[in-house]
Amino acid sequence: MSSPVASVVIPTMNAGPFFEEVLGGITAQETDFDYEVLVIDSGSTDGTVETARRHGATVHAISPEGFDHGATRDLGVSLSRGEYVALIVQDALPLDEYWLAAMVEDLRRDERVAGVYSRQIPNPDSSPLTRVLVNSRDTASRERREQYVENPEEYPKLSSEERWRLSGFDNVSSCVRRSVWKEFPFGRTGFGEDLRWGKMVVEAGYKLVYEPRSAVLHSHERGAVYDLRRHYANQRVLLDLFGLELIPNPAVLLVNVLRSAAYLYLRLVREEKVTAVRALYPAVGHALSSQVGTYVGAKGRRLAGANARLYARLDRFFSKGI
Repeated sequence: MSSPVASVVIPTMNAGPFFEEVLGGITAQETDFDYEVLVIDSGSTDGTVETARRHGATVHAISPEGFDHGATRDLGVSLSRGEYVALIVQDALPLDEYWLAAMVEDLRRDERVAGVYSRQIPNPDSSPLTRVLVNSRDTASRERREQYVENPEEYPKLSSEERWRLSGFDNVSSCVRRSVWKEFPFGRTGFGEDLRWGKMVVEAGYKLVYEPRSAVLHSHERGAVYDLRRHYANQRVLLDLFGLELIPNPAVLLVNVLRSAAYLYLRLVREEKVTAVRALYPAVGHALSSQVGTYVGAKGRRLAGANARLYARLDRFFSKGI
């Protein structure tokens, strides 16, 4: 049996009833090439495995403790057979039947393209705050982007912010070239495997493409504690990869909280038609959790002083569930 041109790899853990719809969207893709679907499951007990097999997916099981954002995706790519490997999370639903073809088209057209990532659209039943947050991200744009440097030797001379933007990549929905992945696997990492990979391939002279023709419905209603932790983890990655501190001191923290709250408040009122009173709480709540999480992500060791045990506890709390 000949190998498929593309593979779709999905890490799962108790994906729930919505997974049926996700798999239906993936298996309904219209392409001029063959593709396979591979699920890497981390100990589901809710019928996720049975649902995947019913839709024709190959399932590979690992222990819940064995899951890692980078290593599990590496395992999935290594077990797949396609020249192009799409990576999608268990709750991202392809918007239409051209989600996969649009990404593969970019990879086929230009051999310098190492990976392509998709547009993200909030779920129809999302809260007003979630819609504003998702629609504020770079992955909400309707404009296609190519991220690369003509001369890789110029990359280190760019500012931290410029290098960060060039390296942007998102494994909520993406597609990577197998030959480049062999050279640059994701590697074991607890968070930010996609941004780490984006940095590696751009530094090596490859391109990343943001392709809005490939789109998924994807959003979460997480709450303030999750927002706190996610922004903490994100800042830790930015510090590690680019030496970038988004909030260097308490004065900037205060300014950022006020700016973020005002931005969210105005968008909630103007775009989502939330009343002035009802918009205040979610705007301020998210501004506080996101900006405080970011600040602690950069200043955690300093805040804990010389107490290594205190810092370890702080880090465990902020890293939990991400």
